Amino acid sequence: MYAMDPTSHLRLSLGFVATVMNMLFGTDKGRKNLLSPGAIEILYTSYFSPVCMGDIAGMLGVTPSSATDLVNYLEREGFVRRVQDPDNRRVIRVVPAEKGELWLLETEEKIYGFLESRLSRLPLQERYQFASLCSRFTGVEDEMSFITEICAFKKDRESVKIPLVTYEDGKLLRLEEVVDRRYEADPFPYSLKEIPVMFETRVPETVEGIQDEISVVAYNIMQRGLRDAGHLPVDDLIKETKPKDNGLEIGPGPGYYGLEWVKKTDGTTLTGLEISPAMIRLATENAISYNLKDRVRYQEGNALMMPFEDNLFSLAFSNGSLHEWENARVVFSEIYRVLQPGGRVMVTDLKCDLSPEIFSFMQGSCSSEEIKKGFETSVRAAYRKEELEEILSTIPFTSSDVITHPYGLVIIARK
Repeated sequence: MYAMDPTSHLRLSLGFVATVMNMLFGTDKGRKNLLSPGAIEILYTSYFSPVCMGDIAGMLGVTPSSATDLVNYLEREGFVRRVQDPDNRRVIRVVPAEKGELWLLETEEKIYGFLESRLSRLPLQERYQFASLCSRFTGVEDEMSFITEICAFKKDRESVKIPLVTYEDGKLLRLEEVVDRRYEADPFPYSLKEIPVMFETRVPETVEGIQDEISVVAYNIMQRGLRDAGHLPVDDLIKETKPKDNGLEIGPGPGYYGLEWVKKTDGTTLTGLEISPAMIRLATENAISYNLKDRVRYQEGNALMMPFEDNLFSLAFSNGSLHEWENARVVFSEIYRVLQPGGRVMVTDLKCDLSPEIFSFMQGSCSSEEIKKGFETSVRAAYRKEELEEILSTIPFTSSDVITHPYGLVIIARK
């Protein structure tokens, strides 16, 4: 038995995992299997985010008729159902039926059981280390980055290969011969690959918010779509929340983020500071539709000079507006001033150093060319982790942290 090179070792390990996954999904049973890989992908995608019929063909890389056949089969077998989009009755979405949800949960029981049984072989510290290395290896940290990496790989799968087809004296060499030769002298015959980013430095965008009615309507549609898909970080904000918090939202736009927070928390109140009168009118209408008008108010004003007294709020937050702040250092100073002692801050936004894959995926999810262009200027105007750490170091918070993830960053601070 000889020492196997690391790449072959990894290939066998991942091959084992892939084989086990096929067995757990039942796709190793040939025609006896009830669901094909394509049907499973539709079921999982629709479970985590309702998918439009028109998007399924592109998602799977098949013809529209083949995609329709798969959905018809899943619907006929009771795994999914078609529903009209509540905001556009011409759009048909695919959502899982109870049978589909049950199948998915029962399958995940087996998958999580397999993973737990294998992780139990490792000491506690190595479990965390292994999970972290797997995340860095794949580029996957959560559901969105999983979808992004899958989409990116589907486009480039044919280009991701090394030359292993080798003839010698007219004979096609076996795999193990070629691999042994490739890694015999150097187990890592490739240089360290830098992860590319879209934009190295930020280019400031608007400091006036979104003012015109047409852009307001388009932005409202986009934000409502993010809400409906569960992509607003409301649950993360709730973790920073205490009952009856008096919250300040900087740059609420149409208000969905803060309204979802108020709806899901106990006795909280919210003040939204917004520079755009058009957005305030829309956010007020949305608050009425949420039946939260008595707990929410919107105040026109500039975050550079907040129209609030000192030590007023117990929680301050913002989602997606940091890159539009004219002077982030001044705004964070104002946040510090209006926070009560012990008050908490949570600011989430894009980052300018997105990977090309994440950028393309997120931009492709935009509903119109206008929104796509706006998304690009927003990314260009966003910050890097190091820039924000330097800014926060000048504000006397008792603690502050800038956390990055594949498609943005999170600032957590406390007064």
